[in-house]
Parts: sequence; structure tokens; C-alpha cells
Amino acid sequence: MIGMSALSSYELAKKRVGAIKGFYAHLTLFLLISVLMLTAKGTILEVMAEKNQEADPNFLEWMDWNFISVILIWGALILIQGFVVFGRPIIKKWEKRKIEAYLERDKNESAF
Repeated sequence: MIGMSALSSYELAKKRVGAIKGFYAHLTLFLLISVLMLTAKGTILEVMAEKNQEADPNFLEWMDWNFISVILIWGALILIQGFVVFGRPIIKKWEKRKIEAYLERDKNESAF
């Protein structure tokens, strides 16, 4: 039975390390592609403007916002992933503090 719990602990730890590793890989990819998109954005928009001189000028503004929105949405998803990966201990500590505070409050109220 002890072997099973040790194996379970090992598998859980391995899964947690994999999640952290995945988060850092995702963050690295996000940073690299975001920098690449921001540096290439001006060039891409200029080329599109030259090729589509009769095109609606609002189209280029729309494309500009697409570059920015992709980065913002992807960044928000990375924040969520980071909270899922690293937020568990923070939530557990907060829950523990709140439970202790309520128990203390109930203890003080019942003393009167």
C-alpha cells in the first residue's frame, strides 16, 4: 500500500512539473512571437497599403487592431494558464486564512 501512495505522489509531482514546464514553454513562445509581430507589423501594413491602394483605409486600421488584439487575447490566456498552474497554493493559503478567521470570529462570538 505504501508503494501505491508513493507512486501516486510521484505521478502527481511529475504532472505538476509538466504543467510548469508547459507554462514556461508557452510563455517563451508568446514573448518571441509577440516581439516578432510587433516588429513586423509596420512592414506588413506598409506592404498591404502599397498593394491595395484602392482599398478602404479602415481595413488597415482593422489589421492594426488585429495585431494588437491577438497579442492581448493570447496574453490573457497565458495569465489564466499561469493562475491555474501557480495559483493553487495562493488559493489554498487564502482559504486557510479565511477559515481560521471565521472560526476565530465564531469562537469570540460564542464566548459572550
